[in-house]
Amino acid sequence: MRRRDLRGSRGLLRVLLTIGIAASATGCVTISPITAAGDFPVASRVNLANSPTFQRMISRDQDRGRIIIGVKDDQPGLGYYDGTTKTYTGFDVEIAELIAAKLGFTRDELQFVPVESANRETALQNNSVDLVVASYSYTAQRAQVVDFAGPYFETPEALLVRSDETKITGMGSLNTDNQVCSTSGSNSYLQISSLSSAQPVSRNTFSECVSALKQHSLDGVFTDQAVLAGYAAQDPQHLKVLDVPNSGKPQLYGVGLQFGDDTLKERIDEILKAAETDGTWQAIFNATLAPSGIKPVTPADGVWSTP
Repeated sequence: MRRRDLRGSRGLLRVLLTIGIAASATGCVTISPITAAGDFPVASRVNLANSPTFQRMISRDQDRGRIIIGVKDDQPGLGYYDGTTKTYTGFDVEIAELIAAKLGFTRDELQFVPVESANRETALQNNSVDLVVASYSYTAQRAQVVDFAGPYFETPEALLVRSDETKITGMGSLNTDNQVCSTSGSNSYLQISSLSSAQPVSRNTFSECVSALKQHSLDGVFTDQAVLAGYAAQDPQHLKVLDVPNSGKPQLYGVGLQFGDDTLKERIDEILKAAETDGTWQAIFNATLAPSGIKPVTPADGVWSTP
């Protein structure tokens, strides 16, 4: 799968979808029925005998018979938990629901667990979760201890500032008096010092960074554009996103799983490829991330570096 810029319409978040449209090589389109975002047909007779993770999922011992997926719960548009409705929403959440269904698990057999950026590898290693779908960027260092299926999404990095900010126009305009936040354990935190003179500040979650920004306790939040666009779309009166063109290669999101489980990795790769081909990927994007205005770019399958 080659990288493509799939621009979608800016529809309502979590709208019902009746069709998914996938462009063919000849320029025609095929129609793929999708009942609704997050409502995916459940596969039957799935048997991954050589996958220790899958065997643990289907085991009735220790109260299993379900799939446990680590997601974010504070990132609007990607992974967000609404305490009022008691529901998770977002692009990553929909991708996780799709994978669960294609592995044979019903919605009642899917359990979401919030994970912080610094704890994602640990959660996989100690079997607290079976998969991680949580704005999980691939790095060579992480790939030494966990495996990644995909990638399924590509995003540049950006800077979030207050809407009334006039002095800060990008990372280069920051000075030693400024403080810029990112989460501990994230790629972006390590980049702040190389891209600006600002003082790096770490928090456990990006929602904590955003709260501090609104309270004027710091001057910016630096991380993936896909993450920041959701916060800005949720509160455009107080927040805006600035491009950072010199931030380096885009971040590639993958599905994290236990190191060495090649059987499960290959099956998830197949699920992700099929989702782009039949229009499901685009339908999920339209229902979750499109309203924030970011570009829907899918990177090449199995390629974990960008030009």
